[in-house]
Amino acid sequence: MMAARLRLTVLAETLTILGSACGGGASPPSVPPPPSISILTTSLPDGMVTFDYTQTIRASGGVAPFVWKVNSGSLPHELNLQQSSTSSATISGTADTAQTAGFTIKVTDAKNQIAIQSYTVNIKNLVSAQLQEVQDQVPAGAIEIRAINAGPFNPLSWQQGTLNWVPDVRTPMFAPLAGMFQNIYSPWPLEQANDWRMFYGGWDGTATSNDRVYSVTTPDFLIFGSRQLVIDHGDFLHVNNENVTQFADGSMHMMSTTTVSTTSNDKPTYFSSPDGSIWNGSPEPYQAQLSDVVSIPDDPIYAATDYNGGNVLLWDKNSWILYYSEGVYGGNGKVFRATSTSPPDFQSAGSVLNTSHYANDVKKFQVGSKSWYVMLLYIERGASVVRNPTFSYSLSNDGIAFGPEYPLFGGLLPEDHFVTTPAFVTKQGSILGVLYGANPVDLLNAANQIYARWLQKKVVITDSSGAQFVLQGGYGPDRQRFHVPQSGFLQGKILVYCEDGVTPLAAGSIGVSSGKAYELILK
Repeated sequence: MMAARLRLTVLAETLTILGSACGGGASPPSVPPPPSISILTTSLPDGMVTFDYTQTIRASGGVAPFVWKVNSGSLPHELNLQQSSTSSATISGTADTAQTAGFTIKVTDAKNQIAIQSYTVNIKNLVSAQLQEVQDQVPAGAIEIRAINAGPFNPLSWQQGTLNWVPDVRTPMFAPLAGMFQNIYSPWPLEQANDWRMFYGGWDGTATSNDRVYSVTTPDFLIFGSRQLVIDHGDFLHVNNENVTQFADGSMHMMSTTTVSTTSNDKPTYFSSPDGSIWNGSPEPYQAQLSDVVSIPDDPIYAATDYNGGNVLLWDKNSWILYYSEGVYGGNGKVFRATSTSPPDFQSAGSVLNTSHYANDVKKFQVGSKSWYVMLLYIERGASVVRNPTFSYSLSNDGIAFGPEYPLFGGLLPEDHFVTTPAFVTKQGSILGVLYGANPVDLLNAANQIYARWLQKKVVITDSSGAQFVLQGGYGPDRQRFHVPQSGFLQGKILVYCEDGVTPLAAGSIGVSSGKAYELILK
């Protein structure tokens, strides 16, 4: 039995409603400014026990956009929230039983112009959440919940900025081999039919400090196969920062960053394979050659500019798209776009985002009739500058004009002090997580290893006294571990939210034992 809770947020130039679904969605409608103060609205769908509602208030006279929350004080531009009332409905009975909750917004401006809007929403019970025991070992003092990975890409969730990113319990998730030089980073999890082939760059226990590109297969990011050297540095000092596209026929296309010498500029470099083992006509490990470097002759600043680590290859609309980034070294602070039908030769197509961050991944999703491009970025700074261990992302509907950057997540661990080269983990239209390189000092040095954050449903477990189990973290993309006492059977309750972290999905009563694994069942 739960009480309905309505949370009101006032935003300029947006209107977003989250209903009961976790996946899919569409962008907010675009509404022209009205001639005087008004509250823009649309009909509200039936809600869950708790849901977020975002309401737009616009004023006449060309006032600047503003963001305002109910408990933060007065609105700007001499506007006042005169009334905001909510009513609670106690939920009881079966899942088909619906109660009603209502609220009213009343806004006045300096001239006492009044705008009033009232809403009535049907509130329904959550679906049932149950835990079914799985025969597997879990460390003592913990329980493991499975089947909690993110659903299909939902642009509304990504626009809210509340995504539930869960750090992997392993620090690191993937470590280098023993050897003289052990620095690895730039992971690229390539989705395949039944698993992932994770490419990564660095030294990985080699006898020389030349970056190379390696790969390893994994069905779940828990078990990893044999490692293999894919691209050796050849004519270059370093080959790294790779990203790979695979077609249905098994062919692969790789873009990476190469460094000719300590005084040269880094450049994007292209490799291709018909089967994932023959690269540019030679069996792996392929020895990279100067002729593999990307050419963009109609870009006047390309030849003299350093492009270190932000070079993303995307197949889109029957053409190759290269997003290449100057970052802080180029001086222009932009992400550029180039096109090609026959790499490594590309044609300049202008800039897509003004930023000093590096574009490290771009994924495309189709939601209804609209395309969504998600660009994943990180900042590169010199050793003398204090690090800001935060990744960001930007959204686009055409892959050409990208919107403002939103923070993705920041560092939590000491090892997250210097973070680099993030890449999305995807599976069948879902973003399941982000892999990245990190180390605890302000240098891109031998301490780098590979870490993971998983985009997962938010699970809240409480015992009979109401005490909440502490989340240890994720264990791969679809598992979470919680701290519990090492002995005894515990009765409690579970509440499950979508991966946006705020939309409730299911609730139920559970019984769990320390050291056990359970699958989440929603009915």
